[in-house]
Amino acid sequence: MLEAVVLLFGLTLLFASVTNMLKSLIRILVIQGLLLFTLTLLKTTHLNWISLAFIAVETLLFKAIAIPWFINDTINKNQTHREVEASVSNFFSLAIMSLIFVFSFAISVFAQRWSAKVSPLEFGIAFATILKGIFIIIANKKLITHLIGYLVLENGVFLLSLSAGSHLPYIVSLGISLDIMLSILIAVLFINRIKSTFDEVDSPSSLKEI
Repeated sequence: MLEAVVLLFGLTLLFASVTNMLKSLIRILVIQGLLLFTLTLLKTTHLNWISLAFIAVETLLFKAIAIPWFINDTINKNQTHREVEASVSNFFSLAIMSLIFVFSFAISVFAQRWSAKVSPLEFGIAFATILKGIFIIIANKKLITHLIGYLVLENGVFLLSLSAGSHLPYIVSLGISLDIMLSILIAVLFINRIKSTFDEVDSPSSLKEI
């Protein structure tokens, strides 16, 4: 069951490599949040109510609901083009993702030599998720897509913490999530400011003044 969930998480990375739609990337964030919640429940034992509440807030409420909704709402309000403006084609993106998987699993083999607690499958998928997030940031032009890349990267960090042991570093994970939330809020304000500025410039009154 655990391996199947991890593999499904890996499939979301492949799907992210062949889609050109921002809406699809948002759905991937939702799926990854649900899968991380499932993985956390499978890997952690003897959870108390406080730990379970934290996991639910971190993965379900934050990763799978709040942030995807926030990004989707920003796209709709700013009438952003749904297409992802990537610098590479889907074919090369999928090829690079395959190379990332190969490299990540090679790293996971070395990581297992250092610690027997490390799962090669989980560590490999987690490391690939981090690299995929970085690739999304580098290969795309839209600011909103960069934010999605940061979220994918953070999901990889979360999964990496799970692969290193059964105890999740809650404080570290929460700190990363809050930092990303703050970055998204700032970026949304910046995007709204840009749109309002262009609307003012394109208005008839502004044209008359020019």
